[in-house]
Amino acid sequence: MTISVSSQAHIFLCAVVGGMIIGFIYDIFRIKRRTVRTRIIATNMEDLVYWLIVTLVMFIIVYYSNDGEIRGYIFAGTILGVTLYVVALSRIVMKLFLTAIKIISKILKIIWTIATYPIRLLARILRRPCKWLLRLAGKGVRGAGRIGKSRLQKVAGLKRVLKNIRKKI
Repeated sequence: MTISVSSQAHIFLCAVVGGMIIGFIYDIFRIKRRTVRTRIIATNMEDLVYWLIVTLVMFIIVYYSNDGEIRGYIFAGTILGVTLYVVALSRIVMKLFLTAIKIISKILKIIWTIATYPIRLLARILRRPCKWLLRLAGKGVRGAGRIGKSRLQKVAGLKRVLKNIRKKI
């Protein structure tokens, strides 16, 4: 089956767009890795998810643009799309997203500081009375320990007496 040049150009352009989408998805994963540090296992799982998404994107592009037929120029168009995206848009997208994340994180920190201010103020007010109560409780516990120790010594003495009585019987 022959395909017209115009439909081949359409398929090629769809592959270029698909390559640009793949580049954008890669940037999303790069942004995530720069903002949230993860362990090696999580990174490997993210890589697996990335490749599954890329496979799905390519499958959809090939299926809708060329009824699922794979041609060499589809791969060439995809590589061209990824290259164009990396050269032309990747830096801009990365800067925009990272700047937006920094701004959002600063706003959230300010909101958190304002929201927790009453709790921190209450903790600061109650710090001295709590220290005084803890010190007082510590003295009480130490005193109870001394009382307990003397009682244990009495019990140990009674055990010795009972042991001696048993020996005599």
